[in-house]
Amino acid sequence: MTNQPTEIAIVGGGMVGGALALGLAQHGFSVTVIEHAEPAPFVADSQPDVRISAISAASVSLLKGLGVWDAVQAMRCHPYRRLETWEWETAHV
Repeated sequence: MTNQPTEIAIVGGGMVGGALALGLAQHGFSVTVIEHAEPAPFVADSQPDVRISAISAASVSLLKGLGVWDAVQAMRCHPYRRLETWEWETAHV
């Protein structure tokens, strides 16, 4: 880890932290994202993960405003009409 001057430090580089960092940087702020490990690169022909993320219309609008929606759509993005969730221990399908 290196010491570097920054205006804003964001702890966590997941979807929310990444979007926040990008938006702030696009508005001229010096931003540092603190994450415990380097994220693995996206590999299009790798096996899909069992986890999914449902992205709302408001989130799509935000991602379009950040200029990244086209990149998101290119990464196994599919529309959905219905979504069911349940806890692993109490799953009854």
